[in-house]
Amino acid sequence: MPPPPAAAEALVAAVQAAAGGGGTVVDLYSGVGLLGGAVADRWGARQLVAVESHRPAGDDAAANLADLGARVVRADAADGRWATGLGPDVVIADPARPGLGRAAVSVVAGLAAPVVVLVSCDPASLGRDARLLVDSGYDLDGVEVLDLFPQTFHLEAVSRFVRRR
Repeated sequence: MPPPPAAAEALVAAVQAAAGGGGTVVDLYSGVGLLGGAVADRWGARQLVAVESHRPAGDDAAANLADLGARVVRADAADGRWATGLGPDVVIADPARPGLGRAAVSVVAGLAAPVVVLVSCDPASLGRDARLLVDSGYDLDGVEVLDLFPQTFHLEAVSRFVRRR
């Protein structure tokens, strides 16, 4: 069962707050474009790149983000060939339960964005990804835990990482 609209609004607000402003936004595992689109729209980003490997979701993202002039890339986020020439201000990643993993963290670190926002639905994968991000030059700046599915054990964590200078 999908979360109610209020849950989606709470998640969007947490991601927007963690992302802050930025001229270029990269949204990994973008799905239909909800999180990256909301951040780009709120902060007036000049460029949004949404990366999604599932073709139907990528097609929906292209339609949903058309008014923002987004570039939708249908690729695996962990395959960094799509990332050439990007210098994002913020990277948003909302991977499936297994998390980013070593390959995707390597791509994220290679983008060298000042801010990375990681949405996690599994504490174990959040812990592994946080360790990989810290080892790749990022510091954990904060975590907001959201109970989007009341009366269940499911929680979402929105974590903000900042690149060390």
